[in-house]
Parts: sequence; structure tokens; C-alpha cells
Amino acid sequence: MESLPALLQALRQDAAAAPEDVVLRAQTALEELLTNSVTHGHASAQTGSQVGLSVRCHGGAVYLRYEDDLAAFDPADKLREALQRTENPLDQRPPGGLGLLMVYRLADEFRYARDGERNCLDLAFQVRPVVS
Repeated sequence: MESLPALLQALRQDAAAAPEDVVLRAQTALEELLTNSVTHGHASAQTGSQVGLSVRCHGGAVYLRYEDDLAAFDPADKLREALQRTENPLDQRPPGGLGLLMVYRLADEFRYARDGERNCLDLAFQVRPVVS
């Protein structure tokens, strides 16, 4: 988690041309992904785990690739579980388990791939129309 400020700063710097609301959605998603890597994937400096981030900005959109070298993890199953949780009334839901769904809904594109020994999540954050 000690790398979070540097990752957020790198994202903000690489996405400087994007609108603030787009950057904030990307930063929120990045923070959740890193938290999940540490909490659920047990990533840490002690284990030698590596997390990678690449960011590009084009036409007001932010494209983010988040990678880690943890055990293979396809988020599709967890997204299905999270969607099922939301079908229950709030007072009948167990706490937690919605962070990945939040990332999915913050992003306009969400793709997972396993590349060798790395989990790769490609996300796109685009300008959204303002709803009044």
C-alpha cells in the first residue's frame, strides 16, 4: 500500500489532459484494485509481488492497464457474485464484496487477460454526459 501515493501521482500526471471527473474515477478504481491485490492477493514488498500500471490519455479518455504477478484471478466470477448480492435488500447483505463491482461500474471498458504470469486488467474511463 505504500506505493499507492506514487501510483496515484503517476496516473494524475499521465492523465493531466483528461477532465477531472474522468481522472477521479480512474484514481478510485486504481485505489480499489491495489487494495484488493494487497488484501486478497497478499501482495507486499515482503513477498516480492510486483504491481504495474500504465496510463495513456486520448481525447479526454483515460486508458489504464493494471497488472500484478499474483495467482491467476479472473474477476468475472466475483462480478457475478457481487451482482447477485445487490439483488438482496441492504439489511440482508453480508458486508464487503462490492469493490470489484464498483471498479466495473466506474469504468466504461473492463477487460481481463492472463499474460504469462501476470493478471492484466484494461480499463477505459471516458467522458460521461452530465445528468441533471
